[in-house]
Amino acid sequence: MDDTSVSSLSNDQVSYRGLREWIETVDGLGELLRVNNASWDAEMGSITQMLTEKSRGNAPAILFDNVPGYEEGYRTLYGSLSSVKRVALTLGLPLEHERKADIVQRYYDRMQNMKLIPPEMVDTGPVLENILTGDSINVLKFPVPRHHEQDKARYIGTANCVISQDPDDGSYNLGTYRNQVYDAKTIGCQITEGKHGRIHRDKYFERGEECKFAILVGMDPLLYMLSASPLPEDVSELDFAGGLRGEAIRCVKGPYTGFPIPADAEIVIEGVARPGKVKEEGPFGEWMGYYSDDSVPRPYVEVKTILHRNDPIITCAPQHKPVDETGLLKGIAGSAEIWRALEACGLPDILGVWNHEGGPATRFTAIQIKQRYPGHSRNVLHVASNCQGGAYAGKWTVVVDEDIDAGDLDQVLWAMSTRFDPDTDVDIIKKAWASKRDPLYLPGNFNNRILIDACIPYDQLLKGVFPPVVDVSNKLRKQIREKFSHLPFPQD
Repeated sequence: MDDTSVSSLSNDQVSYRGLREWIETVDGLGELLRVNNASWDAEMGSITQMLTEKSRGNAPAILFDNVPGYEEGYRTLYGSLSSVKRVALTLGLPLEHERKADIVQRYYDRMQNMKLIPPEMVDTGPVLENILTGDSINVLKFPVPRHHEQDKARYIGTANCVISQDPDDGSYNLGTYRNQVYDAKTIGCQITEGKHGRIHRDKYFERGEECKFAILVGMDPLLYMLSASPLPEDVSELDFAGGLRGEAIRCVKGPYTGFPIPADAEIVIEGVARPGKVKEEGPFGEWMGYYSDDSVPRPYVEVKTILHRNDPIITCAPQHKPVDETGLLKGIAGSAEIWRALEACGLPDILGVWNHEGGPATRFTAIQIKQRYPGHSRNVLHVASNCQGGAYAGKWTVVVDEDIDAGDLDQVLWAMSTRFDPDTDVDIIKKAWASKRDPLYLPGNFNNRILIDACIPYDQLLKGVFPPVVDVSNKLRKQIREKFSHLPFPQD
């Protein structure tokens, strides 16, 4: 990868190094909760859901320690990115924002001219402290959770990075795909159609060749976030992470795969999938809040090598009905990519983009604009719902005026209730790219989606005939805040 531009804002930079330093930083912010003696069997996942489901981006990260039946020091981290503040920390952005969409804007600005920095290959690192091969391989030596009561099995990969290589150009991709544990030496790797890891695997299988994977199940949350999020085409997640950090990600060569593996990763599983070799996989409680895939034959991975640090930490993402970690982190990254696409198409005055947590991810996207011409709002709707950041599994796309905060669901619903006419202000897109995690996906993995124009009609806006909004002016708000500073006014 060359220095392709993907915008750098001032001196923002990721300030920590690796998962353990990230945990220390989060603990110092008062956003880490330590829980002892929780079982791997549904207790960890249930505790996480109960602490997260009403949080709206303010849940703690949860470090489970002293897991019954496992070695002291073997830990499991849930919910690393279930707060807006920790997402900001992970991306190297300011920790405080007046409105949710501001973090998207800062992230988008960073993306514009940021210099990509390829990984630096080194001879050794903490991930090589323990190398398991042959009879010593056992993925269940770690406290692998059964996340939900109705999951068929334990899943070691939920907040993970699955590294695959394109057989044509040799490039690497990091994606987040779930990994069911079948036994000590065999795990699943469910990859949805259209995802880069699936494309890589299909290429190998079509040629009758095996496909190697390296699966990180304990790593820097920055890599997890990037692997689970849309990035500009042809941009390596490792290069992008280096750009955000301001220095190269140090990597060692995987003993089995030869892939670049972050040197400070906690646990890495190397293995191979073979054409025609499948096992029944699922069901699993997925990111849309439903159990999916009752049990479907899918390719699996034969484990060839396990690398891990002393006292390793598994990273897990809570997957449950919203609000959950996956919806938040995918939503922020997806919002930034939608913003990028809108401006790349020449659409002016994009003021905010937010994928609402209850969606989850890109299922409910609100976009705030300043209308500049007739049809501006419709242009925005169609680009946002069809670009890379919004195309996969989208359902609702709403555009609102400049006086509506795209990240405030109450304001968005008010605009939909008072500025939207069901007869004239709705468009339907049929046979779009769906996800089989959606209980209403259509045969062939399609879905239909709705576009809502909740802006003041442009002709009424231009003529100034739309009724004025009942609100406190910015000038008077400032005066009142200064005069009555002792009152607990909510932040705008």
